[in-house]
Amino acid sequence: MPKSLTLTSATLSLEEMTVSAVPPSVDVHNQQTFETCIALTLQAVAGVEFGPVLSSTRLPGAMLVQFAEQVERHAREVAALAGERDLDLPSLGAGYYQQLIAGRDDPLQAAYHGLHAAAFLGLSGGATTAMLLSTVGYALRVLAGAEDRVCH
Repeated sequence: MPKSLTLTSATLSLEEMTVSAVPPSVDVHNQQTFETCIALTLQAVAGVEFGPVLSSTRLPGAMLVQFAEQVERHAREVAALAGERDLDLPSLGAGYYQQLIAGRDDPLQAAYHGLHAAAFLGLSGGATTAMLLSTVGYALRVLAGAEDRVCH
């Protein structure tokens, strides 16, 4: 996982790293760290879905828990950047996860949903982005505990 996000007041543009313009208040290092977090987490979630079909190996539960821990750490850092250090992100993430799976119990889709929404909102989504990342962490923990994980 990438290094920690840092709080600075730099206002550089990221023309080559993002599809949309970066808000002037977003630090380049923070944006790159966020994008790396999203990309690596997407690889982990896709590994759960496609690994059993496209290779002979599965991501072990312990590795998914490590990814969950890192995603949750990034969620806390995104919240801190938004000035929301005191959010109860584990509860918010678990609560939103429960809403996502209310119709059907599909932790893989919940992880994708949270990840896609966090990627769309980016760092400018602040506390909402942090809650979505926490939801992804929760879904990864559920997937880590699943005996027979859903695959494509």
